[in-house]
Amino acid sequence: MSPRRFRPPALYTKAPFLQNLLDGMPESVKVIDSQFRVVYTNQTSLKNLGVDLNQLRGRNCFRAFYGFKEKCFFCGIKNIFENGLPQISYCTIEVNGSNRDFEVSAFPIHSSSQKIEYAVEVVKDITPLSKGGPLTRNAGKISSRDKTFGLVFEQMSQWAEDGWPVLLQGEKGTGKKSFARALHQRSKRAEGPFRVFHCVDKPSGDCCDGLFGEGGAWEKSAGGTLYLDSICHLGEANQRKLAEKLSHPAGDQQPRVVAATSLDILQLVHQEVLGLDFYNRFASRVLRLPPLRDRKQDLPFLAQHFIETFRVLTGSPAEKLGPGAMCQLMTYGWPGNFRELETQIERACLMAKGPEIEKLEVDICAPKTEKLEELLSITEKTYLVDTLTKSKGRLVEAVKQSGLSLKTLQRKMKKYGLKAGNFKNLS
Repeated sequence: MSPRRFRPPALYTKAPFLQNLLDGMPESVKVIDSQFRVVYTNQTSLKNLGVDLNQLRGRNCFRAFYGFKEKCFFCGIKNIFENGLPQISYCTIEVNGSNRDFEVSAFPIHSSSQKIEYAVEVVKDITPLSKGGPLTRNAGKISSRDKTFGLVFEQMSQWAEDGWPVLLQGEKGTGKKSFARALHQRSKRAEGPFRVFHCVDKPSGDCCDGLFGEGGAWEKSAGGTLYLDSICHLGEANQRKLAEKLSHPAGDQQPRVVAATSLDILQLVHQEVLGLDFYNRFASRVLRLPPLRDRKQDLPFLAQHFIETFRVLTGSPAEKLGPGAMCQLMTYGWPGNFRELETQIERACLMAKGPEIEKLEVDICAPKTEKLEELLSITEKTYLVDTLTKSKGRLVEAVKQSGLSLKTLQRKMKKYGLKAGNFKNLS
C-alpha cells in the first residue's frame, strides 16, 4: 500500500510553516488514523527511532513505537475516535535500560464535516520534572486529580533528594508501599536497591537479626531505600538501635529509611508502643495518606485506569463502568481502599460479557441499623449519584431528570457531600 495514502491533507504542500513548527518541537508528535496506523511523525519521533517517515507510514503505532502487540495500556486514541474527547495520561516506560516518565496527550482532528479523521498524540518526557522538581500528579502507581492530594506530591518533591527518614501513615490499602517506591524512584538513590522489610516476622517484634544482622535488610539495601512495613511492631531494643542509625541523614553506604504504619502514630507514642526518641527521628517528615473515601474525585479516574490495565492483562471486553456500577463506585465507602478497588475492578472485568460493567460486587453503604430514616437517606443518595452520573455533573440536566429545583438539588448534594465536578468527563 502506498505511503502517500496515509499522508494528512496538504501537510507538506500547503502548510510548510506547520511542518517546520512540528519538527522543531522537543516532544514526540504523531498523527494516527482510525485504524491506529501512523500517518505522520515529527523529527523528534524519527530521531528517537532512527528511521525515516516512509518506513513508518501505514504501520500500527503501538508496534512501531512501543513494540506492543496490542494497543498501549495508556492509549487515549481509542477514546478520541469513539467520543472525540481529548485525554491526558501518564506512564513509565523503560528506555535504554532505565525507567522514564511520560505525559501522553491525545486530541482529535476534524474534517470540514466535523468527522474525526485523525488523532494527534503528543508524548512529553517529564522525567526531569518528576525527579525532584515540580511533580505532575502522577508518580509510579500513585495518581490523583484531587486538589487536597496535591500536598502529597509537593512533599514528595521536597523530600525526594535528601536522605532523611520518612514515616507514612495511612489505612491498609492506601498505597504506602507504592508511595515509598515512587519516592525512591525520584531520589538520587533510584539506581540503588529498594528493599521491603516486614517488622512482624516474629511475634515478639524482635527482628534484629533479619534487619541488622549480616546479610540482613539493612545491609542489602545500602545505597538504596529500605521500606519498613508495620513499624509499630518493631521491638523496643530495635527501636533504640534504629533511632541511633537514623540520627544523621543516610550516607552513600547506608539505606534511606521509609517506614509505614496503618495506626495513628501519635497515639502509638502516647500508648508507649513507640518511644518518643524513636518518633522524633521521623517527626519532621510524617506524611498521612488520605483514604480513598476522601478522594471521591479520583474514583472514576482510578476505576478507568484499572479497567484499561485488566483489559490488556485478561483480554476482557469491558471498556467502562455502566450507570449502575458508577453509582456503586461513587457511593460505596471503600474500606479496603486501592487494594479493594483494584480487586473489584479485576473481578468485574473477568465477569464482563460486554463493553459495559453493569455492577460491582459491593454493598452500597449498607446502614448499620434498619431505621427508616437511614434507609431513605441511602436510597436518596444513591439516586442522586445515579442522576449526576447520567448527566455527567451538568446540574441543568440533573434538574430536568430529577424534577427537583436547582436550589433543592444543590442542598441535597451538599448534605451528602456530592460535588458536580466529581462526575464530569466520565466516559
